[in-house]
Amino acid sequence: MTEKDIQEIGKKHYGEVPKEIIRKTIGMCNEVYELVFSDESVILRMNKEKEWIYGTHKFLPLFKQLKIKTPEILIEDYTKESFPFCYQILTKIEGKDLLEVFHTLSPIQLKGIAREVSDIMDKFKSLPPVESFGGFTGLNESHEKDLMSILLNKRKDIEERNKVSGIFDDEILGIHQKLLKEYSPYFQQVKPRLYYDDLNSKNVMIHEGKFNGLVDLDFLLKGDYLESIGSIQAVWYGTELGEIYLNEVIKSQELDSYHRNIINVYTIFTLVGWGMEAGVVHNGNSTGVINWDRIEKTRKKIKAIYASMQG
Repeated sequence: MTEKDIQEIGKKHYGEVPKEIIRKTIGMCNEVYELVFSDESVILRMNKEKEWIYGTHKFLPLFKQLKIKTPEILIEDYTKESFPFCYQILTKIEGKDLLEVFHTLSPIQLKGIAREVSDIMDKFKSLPPVESFGGFTGLNESHEKDLMSILLNKRKDIEERNKVSGIFDDEILGIHQKLLKEYSPYFQQVKPRLYYDDLNSKNVMIHEGKFNGLVDLDFLLKGDYLESIGSIQAVWYGTELGEIYLNEVIKSQELDSYHRNIINVYTIFTLVGWGMEAGVVHNGNSTGVINWDRIEKTRKKIKAIYASMQG
């Protein structure tokens, strides 16, 4: 996926080389660029594997059904005949990822965005229940009998990866294990529902201080949507604006103190999971180098959240 490839895509579909090629550096799965032509700008998404990019094609009708604003696919090619990768060209949604503008927003703006995010959760909750737990990509769907099985499998992966990386010490792994055991009755009784989980800091487009749509729709999960709120807290925990934003999501969802604690559990699980991704090269936006300062901040977050749960 070279600049020459991108120029050739421009000439093939628009009759000209893009005047400007702007790399989007936030996503961790696909290679994403904005292509600026004489009379329009579009988004180019590429991946060598169809499975990791095809979800946007598959799930767009569902997002339209739920009346959630998303880009439109203009051109798509998964054959790898013209280029050695799959690609989509989509309309551009104006704005920036929430991560890029979060700390420039006012509390009033953040509360408005939080309510929009909560509304997306509500729209997915309006769908009929599903029969199994797991995830959807564009081509495959996993099926697990209960959430606890998924969490125990993730625990095994964490232990194996940690033997190699040494990311977390026994204290952090112990916290993770204690929460798995303590909250196992909750995990075993959760009923699976379909939800979009990647609402924490990217994919939520903000334009002029307001929510303007979702991008990167390649994956959906079947499980407990409170996990997605936990990932929101995982990103913004420890910041004043983050607390305002999270509290507005929780208020809009009308969640009680018990479910607030469940969100804390998911936050810790999310932070541990993200820690295990350190050093893994996903695409050109990742280096494979472990950022130990970031890992230390993650450890401190986990300890602080766990301490708050102990009263």
